[in-house]
Amino acid sequence: MSTNQLKPLPSDYQELIAAFKQHIAQAERHAADFERRHYNKVREEAVVYCLPHALDLAKGSLAAAEKKLPDSLTTLSRALLETLFWIRYATLSEENAQEFADSYIHELKRTARKNLAAGYAHVTDINTQQDRSGEILNSEMMKAIPKRVSIVDAAKAGGLERVYTNVYGFVSMIAHGRAFGLRRGPEVTDELYASISAALGTLECIEVIAYDWIAHRKQTPQETLMRLLGV
Repeated sequence: MSTNQLKPLPSDYQELIAAFKQHIAQAERHAADFERRHYNKVREEAVVYCLPHALDLAKGSLAAAEKKLPDSLTTLSRALLETLFWIRYATLSEENAQEFADSYIHELKRTARKNLAAGYAHVTDINTQQDRSGEILNSEMMKAIPKRVSIVDAAKAGGLERVYTNVYGFVSMIAHGRAFGLRRGPEVTDELYASISAALGTLECIEVIAYDWIAHRKQTPQETLMRLLGV
């Protein structure tokens, strides 16, 4: 993939939607190709997970854009940004990719620990029906949970701190339901255009990162990502 193929964003909203559909179709072809390959290392596996996840979010963004649902579109475009931060982070090193691959286990443990500590959940021995919640809560398994890598730390590691600061924090207000008073009127055309543009640029970044790593085992230059995102 070459950044020489980059074109300016269409000024017409429907043309922008059409361009987004084209990139979704292109990313689907790459995802199908990548999933057929065999991988021996976790870095490739992490990348192959992220691209279909991004496609799912992109298709949701497209549906929200076509229905003109600004808050849904903004929230989904924010999730795409998170996927960008993580795929970039995972390609930087095998250690990063392993941390990313293991993170869901640690999150499950944290959630279980919170619920056990609060008494909202219990662990019962299936043979004796004895409550073993306290034993599990105080076990080494629940104590030795590594500190999570935050989304801002992942963005910084990948050279995307500016994207996090300029874009992610703003759209998070809408995603978290705390944007009361932000919208001043019923017209949302500009908001929809901005969000779908962000979703398109983010999907392009995720796709090129995946392609560069899977096809060439190289990291995408930061300058390329900045050009695609327009920041």
